[in-house]
Amino acid sequence: MHQLERVTNLLTLLLSARRHITFEEIRHELRGQYPDGKEAARAAFERDKAVLRDEGVPIDQVTLSGQQAGQTGYRVLRSAYEMEDFGLTPEETAALRVAVGTIRLGTNWAREALWKVDLALGSNESESTSIAVELPIDERLPLIHRAIAERRCVTFTYRSLQRQLEPWGMLARDGWWYVIGHDLGHGERRTYRVDRIDGSVKVADPATAPMPVDFDPRSVFPSDPKLLPDAIDVGAEDALVRVDASDASVVLYQYGEEAVVKRHGDGSIDVRVPCSNVQAFVNWLLGFVERAEVLEPEPLRQLVIDWLAEASGAS
Repeated sequence: MHQLERVTNLLTLLLSARRHITFEEIRHELRGQYPDGKEAARAAFERDKAVLRDEGVPIDQVTLSGQQAGQTGYRVLRSAYEMEDFGLTPEETAALRVAVGTIRLGTNWAREALWKVDLALGSNESESTSIAVELPIDERLPLIHRAIAERRCVTFTYRSLQRQLEPWGMLARDGWWYVIGHDLGHGERRTYRVDRIDGSVKVADPATAPMPVDFDPRSVFPSDPKLLPDAIDVGAEDALVRVDASDASVVLYQYGEEAVVKRHGDGSIDVRVPCSNVQAFVNWLLGFVERAEVLEPEPLRQLVIDWLAEASGAS
């Protein structure tokens, strides 16, 4: 039997199950579809589960009790799998079609989403609309969206550090996707650029921190461009900068007294400044001309030195 047929039968069985069913019960119901050997059958079953999960099917997995104590039960809850009726008005339907037609995601996700809400494109509708925005696609986006919907933490590696985030929302800005949420390690709200995540994203335990009431990612998106990660990694999210006394008040107005690390007798200050977006940081720094100096991190200091040397024509 072809794996696609078996996976389809498995999905049908898990959807129709009125309770969580074990692997042995699945083998019995789909007898003849899995290999005879238990280990081979288990391996094939694990591959089938991976296929379903990769396609976004929410397989609910629990440890059973009673006569089946200790065994793992599986089921696909219709409430989590099937999409509800959004009750869109004709005007909202038209707006959705225009949005899909003017934003290119690079995959079939947009068209498939319209199919799910019974809004498949007509031959002469959004397909002919000029593309206004083209957004990059990251295979981790559906997983993050699912974590947001289920209020679960996600864990991932970002700038060589392990992060644990309770995601609240996602936003596309300037051609990049950002995820915004409560960072458990920092104990504060953080924004991460999805394409800068190293490796895979794992959906972990249920979130514990409540999401802010009426949360809107647009309203909390960082207004300081230096807080938005770019493609340059200098190994840190903050830079230590020494600012001359003549400009200390300007920096204090921007970042507050809590950003000051050290005050010097001549009135200059050492201050922590966001540098997640290196280009935005350099633009900010150069506004002070010779009245500000990067102290650390060293990769950022060297980057500024190299840039200035190149700009001045020095070797």
